[in-house]
Amino acid sequence: MTDWDLVKKEYETTTDSLRAIAQRHGTNHTQIRKKADLGGWINKDRVSKIPSVSNAHNKILNRVALRKIEEIKEELGEKYSSVDEPLIVMYAKNYERYLELEQTLLLEGVIAFSPKTGASYMSPTFTASLAVQKNLVTIANQLGLSIASRKKLDITLGQKEDEGQSIFDFTSEINDNGFNVDEI
Repeated sequence: MTDWDLVKKEYETTTDSLRAIAQRHGTNHTQIRKKADLGGWINKDRVSKIPSVSNAHNKILNRVALRKIEEIKEELGEKYSSVDEPLIVMYAKNYERYLELEQTLLLEGVIAFSPKTGASYMSPTFTASLAVQKNLVTIANQLGLSIASRKKLDITLGQKEDEGQSIFDFTSEINDNGFNVDEI
């Protein structure tokens, strides 16, 4: 029989994996996770590989948006407030949508043709991309992510040495080969 008080103590005081804790106490990591979630067990030192965004967001946001949320929260640092979260989520979702629309534009092109008349017109995808760009700029200004806003708010966003590539680091690859949003 598992001593859940001991498991809880170990969960809250160590950084050992749930599998390691489970193995020592004759249970499995899924049970520990369920008990921890239901019991509100907290371990501030435990490092999760899953972004710390609520499960509701995980259902509507993909990996790119979740990564962008974490980046923005990290960059805003002490200037971040949980009140800003809806704006941050909107920005991340629009960023993700923008990349998806641009990928589609690379495949389809900016100009579309009417099958009935043969007339050319601007692709609806292009129009949607412009609307998303406008949303990104508006939300970025509200969050203080534009150059002018950062200057006004005295926020300095820095590129860390160990971070992954930014979109500007591989633009030539995008232009040459196209891109997949999930790879970014």
